[in-house]
Amino acid sequence: MHIRLLLLTCLVAASTTFAQKRAYVPAYIRDTSTIEGKQFSWDRTRQSKNFLMIWGSAVGNDPSKHENPDLRFDPAQVLDTMEYVYDRCHELGMINTDSSSMANRYKYVIVMYNTYGEGGPEGWANGWAVDDSIGAFWVHPGATRDGGVIAHEFTHSLQAMYHIDGQNPNRGNKAIYDNDGLFYETHANYVRNVIYPQAVTSDIDAHHFLMLEPDWKFNYEGYHFLLHIHQTLGLSMVSRLWTEWLPLEYPLQTLRRLTSMSQEAFNDYMFDYACRAVTWDYDPWGQYLRASRTERLRADWGRIWAQRTFDIVRAIDTSAGRYYSDPYNAPQDYGYNIVPLYVTDRSKPVELDVVGHTEVNDHAGWRYALVAVHKDGTTQRRGEMLSAPRSTLSIRLAPDESMLYLVVLGAPVDSMHANPEVNNTWNGNPKRYHYPWEMRLRNARPEGYQDPELVRPQLRTMPGHRHANGGGWVDDRATVEESVYVGPRAIVAGASRLSGNVRIEHYAYVQDATISGEVVVTDNAFVLGGTATDSVRIIDQCLAVNNKLSGRARLGGCSQVLNYTLGGDVRIDGDLVVYNETGQCSSGEYHVLTQYYRNDLLPCDGRDSTHPQNVSVNRPIVFETVSVADAGRTLGDMSPRSVAGDDYTITLDAKERMSAVRATMIDLLGAEHHLAMLPQGGAADVRMNLQQVAAGVYTICTYDAAGNVLARRPMLRLR
Repeated sequence: MHIRLLLLTCLVAASTTFAQKRAYVPAYIRDTSTIEGKQFSWDRTRQSKNFLMIWGSAVGNDPSKHENPDLRFDPAQVLDTMEYVYDRCHELGMINTDSSSMANRYKYVIVMYNTYGEGGPEGWANGWAVDDSIGAFWVHPGATRDGGVIAHEFTHSLQAMYHIDGQNPNRGNKAIYDNDGLFYETHANYVRNVIYPQAVTSDIDAHHFLMLEPDWKFNYEGYHFLLHIHQTLGLSMVSRLWTEWLPLEYPLQTLRRLTSMSQEAFNDYMFDYACRAVTWDYDPWGQYLRASRTERLRADWGRIWAQRTFDIVRAIDTSAGRYYSDPYNAPQDYGYNIVPLYVTDRSKPVELDVVGHTEVNDHAGWRYALVAVHKDGTTQRRGEMLSAPRSTLSIRLAPDESMLYLVVLGAPVDSMHANPEVNNTWNGNPKRYHYPWEMRLRNARPEGYQDPELVRPQLRTMPGHRHANGGGWVDDRATVEESVYVGPRAIVAGASRLSGNVRIEHYAYVQDATISGEVVVTDNAFVLGGTATDSVRIIDQCLAVNNKLSGRARLGGCSQVLNYTLGGDVRIDGDLVVYNETGQCSSGEYHVLTQYYRNDLLPCDGRDSTHPQNVSVNRPIVFETVSVADAGRTLGDMSPRSVAGDDYTITLDAKERMSAVRATMIDLLGAEHHLAMLPQGGAADVRMNLQQVAAGVYTICTYDAAGNVLARRPMLRLR
């Protein structure tokens, strides 16, 4: 009792220097039974006009002289930086100046992590509030070297004040992990980057979803959209998203309501945002974002951004220039695709027909245009924006333009869909509506189909060579047996070890991995480290990092799988992120996300494709069966013939026997489900074992070494 009275007396006495606001010591630090409470002393605090800093005894009363440089910090310098951040946040309209605000009564609290010795609190940085009374953040000394981290965490303190001061009574005291709660991190990074423009980063991990990102860590980088609001509607609009946010609204829904835009106008507004992302067309942030993108695409730690910065479409018929956005990577509500186009003849215009697949759901809509980029990397001009499900685009590059991009936005015709029970933040595909589209391209080739020498040159910086079997690029540090196929646009980097009948195909990238057996890595999949053997398939735009994979495990979609052991017939798909510290699974199919902040593991309960969490809210794509190149040539019988049993035999024609390297079974969504390798000059009859292929309708295609379709056979129905 006497100690508590003494503390309170000291608290009041210490506040006399700054009479307008009082120093507030958190209750857990006033509690002398806690580590922090036992070490509390006013000698280990510093104050400024708006902040109170507290640290532990392990760094002494003057931490600026501490012997460990990692824990050394100057309280005066940190507080000076925080006062600068405070003033800038005031300019942004984030400081509640009403006399009733608790922040006009108390100073914000800063507690220094890793300064309390053994058993004391440790961490890097996090922020919110203490005792539902005043904003606070906790920070490691190393995170105070510049203002970036502490500006981010202080923003969380200000977000807490919206609740504490009741500035938005409609929302109540909502928790940070509500359906819309990930916006807290997006907004905190935005504030950091408004104050420190050079701190921006270009690492949007995947942009086919926007502000609805299914993994909370990726949402940190969604702030580019707030830069768009800042530049077009003013910085005050960003703060209004907080003060006028309604329960269960997503920020985009709030924005449309506040601006009173029609659905058509809002779709146009969002398309402007998507186009700006080609070259980060923002001032003053653009120059820093472009520099960040260049650095990250080249850095060894930036490989995942090399995979996802631009979108890879799937080929229907390369000879006819026909490609489409697979549902795993198709735009969701206000997500977008950016596809680089490599012009064949600059003296002629690039033309493409765009077909939106309206059959997938009742909400599908689009905005699309061609964007030409100046030689200095800035946006030069945009072509006509179109929105019809079927239209034709055309543009001719000017002499001072270096590159052309197709930008496609998912623009729902009715509204944004954020049903918290079905389409919530955590689910991702297949529980979000997506809007796949198709193009028929003339006088250009899309990213993933350009000349092999133009494929990701920034990832081929070490000495390397072209592999004899397939022509793909192989790092000289890697060991790749002659039996391994490396496609002409695939890359094997680092100290990878590949053996057996492994196939690295299309745009795939493998680094520092050990792969053997019959493994196939294809499409735009990335494998970084780890092992894979047996009949593993890593396809689509999967990112696999440091896993142990075996059996018939299949990893696809836009999934990200880190540090897991997967075997048997397990299937990972959708937008699923599996990056827990440890875990293993050998059965079942999984699409819906694990929860990082709870460190959930895969349930590994053997569920199949009919499980409620795996059933898509979208309908299948229906492709036209007429070739673009020849309207009289059908590509498939619309009444598929049924096939029963485990084996099916195809007969190759003479051209196929000379040129074909593989035959693939493709379902109605364009996904590959079975692969047969074809030795050139081999037998006319090739038997395909269908034991592992699910019932459904398929087309069998044969391909040459460059990935071109040689033949497409009539559809089969497996039962």
